[in-house]
Amino acid sequence: MAEQFKLDFETAHRLCEFILLAVADGPVPWQKVASEFLATGALESCEEFRWLFSRCIAQMLVENWLIKATDGPHYEIGLTFKGGTVLRHITEISAFYDRHFAAIIRKTERAKAAAQAKREKHLKSAEKAGRKAEKRKKKTRSANHSTAPVSPAKSAKIDLFSSGKRIRTSIPSKDNIQLLQLWKSNTLGAASSSGTKRDQHLLIVAAIEKEWKRRIRELPESEAFKWPSTDVGSGSGGGNFERQEISYLKILGYTVGRTDGLPESSRQLILDRCFSGQLPPYQSISEMRKWGEPKSSLRLRKMAYHIASLAKNFKKMPSGGYDGAIADWEDDLKYLYDKYYVRYFRFAWPSN
Repeated sequence: MAEQFKLDFETAHRLCEFILLAVADGPVPWQKVASEFLATGALESCEEFRWLFSRCIAQMLVENWLIKATDGPHYEIGLTFKGGTVLRHITEISAFYDRHFAAIIRKTERAKAAAQAKREKHLKSAEKAGRKAEKRKKKTRSANHSTAPVSPAKSAKIDLFSSGKRIRTSIPSKDNIQLLQLWKSNTLGAASSSGTKRDQHLLIVAAIEKEWKRRIRELPESEAFKWPSTDVGSGSGGGNFERQEISYLKILGYTVGRTDGLPESSRQLILDRCFSGQLPPYQSISEMRKWGEPKSSLRLRKMAYHIASLAKNFKKMPSGGYDGAIADWEDDLKYLYDKYYVRYFRFAWPSN
């Protein structure tokens, strides 16, 4: 059974000591240190551990507890004299925790508690609605002589659970195009609704992503790539515009601008699912790997740099008229930066 991982001083203290001891005898690749700590508990998919570990390493390098012995993405870390003295003084780690972790962990825990309370409230509302629906059914059966019609609003509320379950059951029988359309419609539905209705939409979205993950496992590694085309389509060219790849954001229905753009709430939910969910089996395995695993720095980096490059390219267009789209891209970059990058990652954020 997985060890319960808690974001607190005891965990940070244990991790700091583990990192310093792991490199005490000589430089070690940071990934090896992470994997050895993972062996102490089943933390491979623990988002909190990834954040705590990456922040520990980054701040230890800044404060000269550690030093980079090699360069590159899999660099080795070694112990400095200052880092060696820290092992003998728990007060150093306590001050380190206060400087870099305490405030954000308190904020995170408050946010988690609020989200949990909100989920419990929604569940209670759903259970209450289900009980009321069952009572109405019993009442209708016992008074079957009554011909009073059920109002459309009440019928929709009663059928919400059964229709959602029916849709989820049908997911394995649908092809990839149908699944993508179903994902888009339910993501937009969740963005424009609340309470039980939003929860039902998100259950369908999660079921589709689970099916995508299953289908991706069955794709062959040697799947043929798409042969490139020189077709540039209709219309005139535009300055120094750099042609963009077809991104998963586009595939998932992400659009901006005053004409065909989505409202902010819909764009943000698509960004959330693109970052934390399973991507559809639309391109080859090699293309999918470029977008990284869900909730990874590679996934966020790919999204952020793609959006930033779109904004830069359209700023170069001589005809102008793209102010609305550029404003949406910059708003969405800020949303991703505030919600994910500041808390968890350290790569260079793209400028716009």
